[in-house]
Amino acid sequence: MASMVIDPCLAGELQDWSEENSGSDEGSEDSGDGEGEGQDDDQEDYVPVDINGDEHDVSAAATRIVHEPLAAAALEEVQGDIAGDFERLVNNYKQASANAAGGSLAVPNIFSIEEGEDCDIEDGQPRKGRRKGHRVGIELSHQVQHMIGEAAAAYVERDLPKSLELCQEVIRIEPGAHSAWNTLALVYDDLNEPETSLKFKIMAAHLQNDSDTWSELGRASRDTGHLEQALYCFRKAVTLNPRDVDAVWDRSVVLKETGNIRASLSGFLSILKLAPYHLGVLLQLGPLFSELSEFHRGIAVYVSALNFFEQTMPDGPPNTEDSMDFRLLLITLADFCNTIGEHEQSIATIRNGTRWMDGRANQQYWATMPDDREFDPTGYVRTMSSNEATSRPQGFFSLDVNLRQRLAVARLALGDLEEGQLHGRIVLQEDPREYAILFDAIAGAYFEKQLYEQALGAYQQLAAHDETWSLETIMQIGGCHRHLEDTEKCIEVLKYTTNSRSDKTSQVIELAPDNIDAKMRLAEVYEIINKPQDALALVNQVIALRKVEKERHAKDVDVLPETENQKGPGIVLLLDEKKKSKGKVKLPIETVQALEYARQKPIDEGFARIKELDPELSADRAEWMKVVADLIDVFRETRELFGGNRFTQFRGSVNERRLRRLESKDTDKTASDMVSRLQQEINLPRQERDALNQFRKHSFEEWMALFVRYAFYATRDGMHSMADEVLRHILNSNAFVTFRHQTTIRLALLACATVQQDHQAILEHSRQLIFVNQFNNNPLRLYLSCLGGGIHAIDAFIDTNFQKFLRRDIEYYKLASDPGRKSDPTWDPAHNRWAFKERGTRKNATENLGDGSDDSAHPPVKPKIKSFVPSAAVGVNPSSKKATKESPILLALYGQLSSSAKSYQSALFYLYQAYDLQPNDPVVCLSLAVASISRAMQRQSDNRHHMIAQGLAFLERYRIVRDCDEHLAEIEYNFGRVFHQLGLFSLAIKHYERVLDEAEKEDVSHDAGPGLAKEAAYNLVLIYGTTGGSARARQLARKWLSF
Repeated sequence: MASMVIDPCLAGELQDWSEENSGSDEGSEDSGDGEGEGQDDDQEDYVPVDINGDEHDVSAAATRIVHEPLAAAALEEVQGDIAGDFERLVNNYKQASANAAGGSLAVPNIFSIEEGEDCDIEDGQPRKGRRKGHRVGIELSHQVQHMIGEAAAAYVERDLPKSLELCQEVIRIEPGAHSAWNTLALVYDDLNEPETSLKFKIMAAHLQNDSDTWSELGRASRDTGHLEQALYCFRKAVTLNPRDVDAVWDRSVVLKETGNIRASLSGFLSILKLAPYHLGVLLQLGPLFSELSEFHRGIAVYVSALNFFEQTMPDGPPNTEDSMDFRLLLITLADFCNTIGEHEQSIATIRNGTRWMDGRANQQYWATMPDDREFDPTGYVRTMSSNEATSRPQGFFSLDVNLRQRLAVARLALGDLEEGQLHGRIVLQEDPREYAILFDAIAGAYFEKQLYEQALGAYQQLAAHDETWSLETIMQIGGCHRHLEDTEKCIEVLKYTTNSRSDKTSQVIELAPDNIDAKMRLAEVYEIINKPQDALALVNQVIALRKVEKERHAKDVDVLPETENQKGPGIVLLLDEKKKSKGKVKLPIETVQALEYARQKPIDEGFARIKELDPELSADRAEWMKVVADLIDVFRETRELFGGNRFTQFRGSVNERRLRRLESKDTDKTASDMVSRLQQEINLPRQERDALNQFRKHSFEEWMALFVRYAFYATRDGMHSMADEVLRHILNSNAFVTFRHQTTIRLALLACATVQQDHQAILEHSRQLIFVNQFNNNPLRLYLSCLGGGIHAIDAFIDTNFQKFLRRDIEYYKLASDPGRKSDPTWDPAHNRWAFKERGTRKNATENLGDGSDDSAHPPVKPKIKSFVPSAAVGVNPSSKKATKESPILLALYGQLSSSAKSYQSALFYLYQAYDLQPNDPVVCLSLAVASISRAMQRQSDNRHHMIAQGLAFLERYRIVRDCDEHLAEIEYNFGRVFHQLGLFSLAIKHYERVLDEAEKEDVSHDAGPGLAKEAAYNLVLIYGTTGGSARARQLARKWLSF
């Protein structure tokens, strides 16, 4: 069952509203009665309720429709039903009085009638098929009237025993005497027995047929805690007057309190038919829809209500009190949408609803924005492209923290992690003691999206306070550490002390020694870090606890087993489990050996055959590919080589356990399987454990070489998709988790993508290599070499996400090389990277990394600059040295990327930094020249002539630092291209002609190719064609551009 997550403060407001409108106060009843008496007979059945007015409660909502009498036939039928109930109650009462010792007066049992026979009102109509009784209102005999008078006189004279005796005699003679029941109720009031008095009042109410009396008795019964009795009274009230909103409300509340959720939902919905879109009723419906999991129905009701409110109140709620209720309505609707996966509708609901509540419903242009810049916190600097920045600036409008949490969950669920984390960070800045539910929901959303570091931070805030600390939170912290491959911290959380029983226990286990989930999680961690003895001991405790639970459930005996007295790591328990298991047949050793031989034989034959074949020969290529494909299929189909976590090293047939929470229904089977597996591993000979770095008697190095060669030949033969699939699959294998293996596979993928000219794949694999080789310039050089040129390469080069990735790397370089940093970066072996933690003002943090947060008070913040990275491969990273200065290659690359995206001003900013570090680099000088002149050609340029002169100066610097003897053609072509762009054709022709002269001197027929001659000739043809030199253009085209 899905439940809503509502802030306790807002939930308290809702509870207060419910109590105020539960019908227990007299003021609401009186106001309803007073206005009801003045109704005209020809009044319309339905009059909409004005929720904008002062009267904003259920009684006011029904003032013009309450107490409208039933039709004569319906009223007669209802009165007959009540009379029938009264007769059955009287018969039971007489029988109880006759059986009472000494003839003492019995107390009527109001619920002698079966509940299934009670009236059930749906849409204001009584249920049919009830047995009718005699009509009430008979004529009393003179004797009965005389006895009633004597009983009343005795009551006035305070002779209570005589009054009781007389009333009992009257009831025996004529049960329909209303005054006798009332007098009995008064007597028991004086005897200080209010519950007995209430029962006699209920008996008397059967003879009045007054819905207000029944409602009053229902409220009195509810106040005394007799909910079933209250429900009986409210049902009678609703039967007599189906339009009595107070009675329907109270009946629905009691139904909810007694657990009859569906009937309660029907009751509240019937109120909406009388008072459409009443806000208080809508808020009561939310928990009921959630309890019944009728989210689609709830969404339909709430969407219709919000549309009505927006139409009738276009400027938003009239006062702040109503705003709280409308906010609860939005929160509930957003929860329903998130629960059923309609996250886009949830986002639209929050944004449009908040805009309406703020009185900005006419600002519909915010709905066209794909992000939530409308609700950016003050001081947050959003990274936007030039087009996005001009379309709509940030709004900086406030957003309720409860709604922001729902917005964060929806964004994360849709995969918009940047936007979701922005909202999550703002929510997590609140006090966790006040917003614990919101913190837990944000942490759970992070955990679902595998953002374990962010989830860890949220859970740690909850665990830091006694009010929000819980065992579940602690176990989630351990789970986050486990997913982050930080097994030491995971064990520190789950297990860190030794008690007097000489067995290690965890924080969780110490506080809850019978916590099976905690023990299983800790056992999994021990198995992952190759500590089978410790894991086995914990699993045996789990098996023992499960056995005790079963015995306790069967015999209802609270006895704990003496697990600490067991000898050895649970051998007896394992044997017991095996004895209980049925249907498992242990194969003879000969059969096992025969099966193993049958699996090993084709592997040996395959490796022997590929040694005999030469794939470079066309005759052997097809057979070689087929044999290798069969071997690869065997490897890929072995489940033990592909565990749930790819960064856990292969340990033979032992699968790494899934890193998710165990379900209790699988605990027995999981524990039994783990015991068998751990015992097998403990008893494994040393030489066999050393041999676990191979598969089918062939080392992983042989398998790696086989995979790479197969991928290369498949790519050469035009089967790049197959090669890419194979390499990507083994990238997730537990056999190849070391840093060297991961790098080898990535390089193979990059090589295949380069041959195929798959620029997106080149970008992907190069980015991974750049990421894992932090502070290393070689992956950047490799990326530029593989990307090549062309329009498709440019599209991949200016990728926005890659641009942000390089921008973060530039920041890390600055942090690592900054001598004034407040804290030194620390090496994180779990991620094979340097981690940075910098403290500063909130404004600085947002300027550096774009982390948005509220800047209202500028308080100190927690570290914002941090290396949030996924787990890297195990092994030694050769580029683990910390950067001592900024990288000119990275800065130049980012500048060239900005220049390719026509953002020349940003390009100049980073290229200048690269020039300061490397002034004699010809690439940097040429890039500065191109960016300066291109900036001069833009309309936004402030001083074109200055930019051109600056570009030519850098171009001359490029000529000086470049070796003119070896690269004369390149220099001349670049000068010609610059003059060509500036429109100085005469100067451009001179430099282009020098390129052609240089090409003729070097003999273009050589294998080295014509160099830049074709490009120069093509540009000359363009110039001559536009300036009237058609003859020269034809001559150049025949000589240099003809095939």
